[in-house]
Amino acid sequence: MQTVRGPVAPEALGPTLMHEHVLCDFYRVTGHLDQILNDEGLAAEELLAYRRAGGAALVEVTTRDLGSNPAGLRRVSEQTGLHIVAATGWYRQPYYPPEIDRTPVNRLADLMVKDLTEGIGESGVRAGIIGEIGAHLDYLTAQEERVLRAAARAQRATGAPLTTHASMYPVGLAQLEVLREENVDLARVIVGHCDTYLDPAYHRAVLRTGAYVQFDTIGRRHMNPDGRRADALVALVRDGWQRQLLLSSDRCYRSDLHAFGGAGYDVVITEFRALVRDRGMADDAWEAMLVDNPRRILAW
Repeated sequence: MQTVRGPVAPEALGPTLMHEHVLCDFYRVTGHLDQILNDEGLAAEELLAYRRAGGAALVEVTTRDLGSNPAGLRRVSEQTGLHIVAATGWYRQPYYPPEIDRTPVNRLADLMVKDLTEGIGESGVRAGIIGEIGAHLDYLTAQEERVLRAAARAQRATGAPLTTHASMYPVGLAQLEVLREENVDLARVIVGHCDTYLDPAYHRAVLRTGAYVQFDTIGRRHMNPDGRRADALVALVRDGWQRQLLLSSDRCYRSDLHAFGGAGYDVVITEFRALVRDRGMADDAWEAMLVDNPRRILAW
């Protein structure tokens, strides 16, 4: 698997958060200053709290249009000792640069392949995952579909995992249909933000395709209380789906950080772990979601 400090054996990964932002800039679109994370020193402090809690790695899914900073991620990784996996791709339509509508799909795919195999921009830091590739609402726009098709072709060319943004609606199924049309192995796909739409039928429909269901907004209580997330996750584990489940917290606001009174990157392995343990989740299921499954999906 590929990290910002170079390739590592999957066996080197311990507990891994699969969908985070460490250095990003949503502000240019949203106008919310809370959505700028550009302080490497602060990022290192916050991630050290995660490491002290037992964390070992994370996937940083900041794409080109969200202010991707691979060189900065490498410095933060060096400061903290955490394995960090960087991303390639484009986020969702409100954030797209004009060239998305002007560049052929195969050329967009080629750009992602370069990021994965040679390095992102001139940084020399290789991406280890495609995405988060998003849908803004409950459907794919024409531009979002062409970006997803480009991501699919980059996935097929490299074998890298592909992770999506499918928030508040069951739009992950539409994403999977496009990926199926592009002949992607759906066992290499992660449908993101499934815990923002807590419909068991939706989760099981995604799982039956072979894709991973990701509960990755843990601690974001305005989307769902963590107790509801814990109930839904435990139910999926009891039904035998633990090999296709992944966890994270999607920190992307300054107010998410401990320095500003937030839950921090460690919320998954501290507060949320306690919630699912209280509901009877066994240690081996937790280990599968935090260690075994990330090792499998990130290897390519």
